[in-house]
Amino acid sequence: MSAIRPDLKFADSGEERGFYRNYLKLLPSKPLNTIRIVDKGEYYLVIGSDAVFVADTIYHTQNVLKDCQLDSMTRKNFQEPTVYVTMSPQILSNLLKICLFDLGYKIEIYDKNWKLLNLASPGNIEQVNHLLNNYNIESSIVIASLKVGTSSHGNNDNFNIGITFIDTTNFKIGLLDLLDNEVFSNLESFLIQLGVKECILPESMNNEQAQWKRFVNVIDRCNCSVTFCKNSDFNDKSIESDLIKLTDNKLVMSLPQKYSKDSLSSCNALLSYLQILSDATNLGKYELVNHSLKEFIKLDSSSIRALNLFSSSTSFGSSSHFHGNTNTNKINSLFQLLNHCKTNAGTRLLNEWLKQPLTDKAKIIERHNLVEFLMDKFELRQMLQTEYLPQVPDVRRITKRLNKNKNISSQSSSCLQDVLTLYDFSMKMPDYIELLESYIQEETSTDADGLVNNLIKGTWINPLKQHMEPLSKLQEMVQTTIDLESYETNNDYMIRVEFNEELAEIKSKLDELREQIKIIHLESADTLDFDPERKLKLENHHIHGWCMRLTRNDAKKLRNYKEFIELSTVKAGIYFSTKRLKEVANETAKLEKDYERQQATLVKEIAEITLTYTPVMEKLSLTFANLDVLNSFAHVSSYAPIQYVRPQMYGFDEENRKTRLIGSRHPVVEMQDEVIFIANDVNMEAKTNEFLIITGPNMGGKSTYIRQVGVITLLAQIGCFVPCEEAEIAIVDAILCRVGAGDSQLKGVSTFMVEMLETASILKNATKNSLIIIDELGRGTSTYDGFGLAWAIAEHIATKIECFTLFATHFHELTRLADKLQNVQNLNVIAHIEQGAESQHDSDDITLLYKVEPGVSDQSFGIHVAEVVQFPQKIVKMAKRKAAELEDLKKGNEELKKVKLSEKEMVEGNEMLKQLLKSWVAEVKAEGLDPVDNMKEEEAQLRIQELLKQIALKVEKEEGNKYLEYIKSLLL
Repeated sequence: MSAIRPDLKFADSGEERGFYRNYLKLLPSKPLNTIRIVDKGEYYLVIGSDAVFVADTIYHTQNVLKDCQLDSMTRKNFQEPTVYVTMSPQILSNLLKICLFDLGYKIEIYDKNWKLLNLASPGNIEQVNHLLNNYNIESSIVIASLKVGTSSHGNNDNFNIGITFIDTTNFKIGLLDLLDNEVFSNLESFLIQLGVKECILPESMNNEQAQWKRFVNVIDRCNCSVTFCKNSDFNDKSIESDLIKLTDNKLVMSLPQKYSKDSLSSCNALLSYLQILSDATNLGKYELVNHSLKEFIKLDSSSIRALNLFSSSTSFGSSSHFHGNTNTNKINSLFQLLNHCKTNAGTRLLNEWLKQPLTDKAKIIERHNLVEFLMDKFELRQMLQTEYLPQVPDVRRITKRLNKNKNISSQSSSCLQDVLTLYDFSMKMPDYIELLESYIQEETSTDADGLVNNLIKGTWINPLKQHMEPLSKLQEMVQTTIDLESYETNNDYMIRVEFNEELAEIKSKLDELREQIKIIHLESADTLDFDPERKLKLENHHIHGWCMRLTRNDAKKLRNYKEFIELSTVKAGIYFSTKRLKEVANETAKLEKDYERQQATLVKEIAEITLTYTPVMEKLSLTFANLDVLNSFAHVSSYAPIQYVRPQMYGFDEENRKTRLIGSRHPVVEMQDEVIFIANDVNMEAKTNEFLIITGPNMGGKSTYIRQVGVITLLAQIGCFVPCEEAEIAIVDAILCRVGAGDSQLKGVSTFMVEMLETASILKNATKNSLIIIDELGRGTSTYDGFGLAWAIAEHIATKIECFTLFATHFHELTRLADKLQNVQNLNVIAHIEQGAESQHDSDDITLLYKVEPGVSDQSFGIHVAEVVQFPQKIVKMAKRKAAELEDLKKGNEELKKVKLSEKEMVEGNEMLKQLLKSWVAEVKAEGLDPVDNMKEEEAQLRIQELLKQIALKVEKEEGNKYLEYIKSLLL
């Protein structure tokens, strides 16, 4: 990546010193997650620690850094590295994408006098949208404001959180009062369901109180940025009138009766932070919406990672559950797997659906019906994917750009281009409707077919027809005002000249000049003896205007003719002109600018009229987004390595709720290169086997097995088919996961603390209709403490919550829970062990089969894993020896427990044996022998027999000593 690195240009050294002194003088200290940028006109500049960050993150080298050349006094006061780096607009765009969307940083852009020009944060990118180079954002930008009040239930462990959220992508405003517990699990679900990018909090919460630290940690866990605002911003004054202006909805007056003061004051703070009311174009544009947590599956941040919903979540289970080389994995998230959408709106909707799986059985079945219809109609699905859906524009992006550019005269052509894009979209509407209607059978053989046909009409066809009708006026306006002939023939964006005499005059002159340009082009082709279509190109260059181009090889002929003037040389060839062509090109450029200025007023009127159709266009776009996502589900289900099947769903109140998956597979894992996935069955039924304990070897596939159940359940509840041979699935209200934990040293949170926090959240949130997935609980502390916690938690879930649970563990003793509780079943991942092997841990004798069957495994084969990854043999042998010793010690301890010895008896018995051994060693050494080095095998056996006799005699003398009697039993 190359960088624009101009030297800093200042009038004199005093101006340069003033630039840096103003940086120190005018700006407060900078938070770590804020990047400050200076707009220098042709390029952008960052200094100090920000420059080092840009060098490392964007350029991947510090060679691009330059010294600021400060005087000694300024350098002394400068608390940061005295370096700077420059960026082109393209590199700035990349920096903004990384900072805002990946890292959650904030951006401040200043002019050369350190006056703030633009401010941006993850939840508010409006001021830098023009710098993002039409970056395709895969999810909506949602920002929320939160204020915590006291619980109306009088419970100190509960909190009432007043919430306002604004979706700046879809122009939606929502208010919500959320009753939450001390681990703020409902808040976490809310942030995940809406994909909130940034939260606004009162500055009073920015302290070290434990409850507020937990509150902020929950927000941070959801990859959401936090911004603290003045407490005074959180007030409910005039909020009704402000919302009426934004929504043009009189029902807003009833909000104080519906929501708490905390919600209304958080709304005021958010409107103030975003400064929405200062932009007149926002008035009447927003829609007031409701959001209910119960409408969707409750997910937490751990579930997002464990189920691998998005590419930032990398942990989806043991890779050993499949065979083959996986070094070239391409699909590593469920979003990537399902995203065959052809529209930007479809991609955003898919992102939303993945975070908001449905809990309403009727709505889930509707989606399944539509996916089944598209799977059955192969030709329709292909035409939608390849021809029709790719032509649907991003209405939101176009209307936003049109709204911004309509007042800028230099953007008239861009505005007309956007208007014509929407016009073309509206003109194609009959084609979309005709396509869908052609695949509906009017006379159906069964009632089921009739229901599906009605569903297709109600979901897609009727909305398209309904919203298409108002667009006839838009089409008429465009046809009357815009020169469609110039657009179709020359790709020019111009107003029809009949609307203005001056425009007509300029247009006439432009036509004459363009005809002259064509003549000059043909004459030059004759002179140079080149084909004017294939060899000698006529182009409208962004710098030179109208000119001609030849390849470098062909351009050698130009040297033979003095009338040709070379303009520039590029990789594509050499641009050149003639004196006459330059004159005509300059005159053409001047007339085009005059035409642009003249038509700017008319363009503004056309743009404003077009924008009045935004609500209709938005609804059409959402209809196509729905079609796009469901068509993508059908595509994925059809083209999977083994075709997905439609699941049968069980509602919350149905009897015999069960999840029965025959031949189930992990949809992401099976898509890896050169993978042959081993399918497994899953059977969970309420009251009988709803709690599954899975044991088995390391790398045997336990993690993949339990996670794929969660992924398949989520797939079914977003409306997709599932990777099974047969599937019956119980609808769940939450998918709660506790999988591999990592510590956070910067926040002072250990691995075990993370594990306990996630488990506490599960126990607080789970209901009898939830799905719990737990992987290796208790391994973050000592073995005994870990097992004790795992047993207690498992027993609590199985007896008190009684929901579907998959519990993978290496605590093999936990399997005894199945003997105690009726609803617990043991499963194990089997491995084949060759009979007669010298050691059960020899890797050559063990074959992992990745098959899950009923029963218990009492081995983990951890040393086998070490051998697979080629640990040094010396370490492997030592590990085997120590494992054997511990196994013998464990067996010995179990035998001792059976004898029921007291601690005093064990101590006294050990002391007697120690004295006997010391006496025996002394006798042997007195005879000049060494028990270890120079004693022959026969002699050693005799001496050991003597020792055993001495021990037996000692036991007889100490009659009644249980410890020695136990030792005697071992010797017999």
